[in-house]
Amino acid sequence: MINDAATLVIGSGNYFTAPTGTEFPADLLAPAAPWGTVGHTSLEDIFGITSEGGEPTTLGTLQNKTLRTKYSARTETMTWTLQQFDVDGLRLFYGANAPLLPNGLVGVPAEPQPTVCAFLVIFVDGDNHFGFYAPKAEIYRADDLSASDTESLAGLPLGVKPMILGSNAWTYAVTPLGGTPAADAEEEGSVSS
Repeated sequence: MINDAATLVIGSGNYFTAPTGTEFPADLLAPAAPWGTVGHTSLEDIFGITSEGGEPTTLGTLQNKTLRTKYSARTETMTWTLQQFDVDGLRLFYGANAPLLPNGLVGVPAEPQPTVCAFLVIFVDGDNHFGFYAPKAEIYRADDLSASDTESLAGLPLGVKPMILGSNAWTYAVTPLGGTPAADAEEEGSVSS
């Protein structure tokens, strides 16, 4: 069925992190602590999802050459560009273990570790609010850093890999548009730690 209220044109948005396992916030426009915004993000490289795996393998028998299809595991990465080069932003890019040196510089670790946390992105389209929520995710650089000109803001390309938390059978959740009431949600959608 056609549902005009289920379309999305991104007017604004925000990206948030919180400790692993933090629940999805009740107020999407102003998530309460411990959710904290990551800062300025790109107007042009707003958000993307790439995936690896998920290749099909057709299984058959002598009687039925295409009896079943089996799919390999799939991992997904949410990509976006952070344009805030403060200590927190640099650690998202260079690694959670990037040390703050005595002279105020951020050291680039030889063996970087991703930031492990809960992740939330909210896009606003008028009265519609659309979001992606991962109760556990790894955040780390998604591409090389490059500054191509003197007229654009430089950015830190980041990737978020949603991970399974506890006994959850899902890695991340998406808010549907078009008036789907939260009361209809099944209990299996709750966060497990």
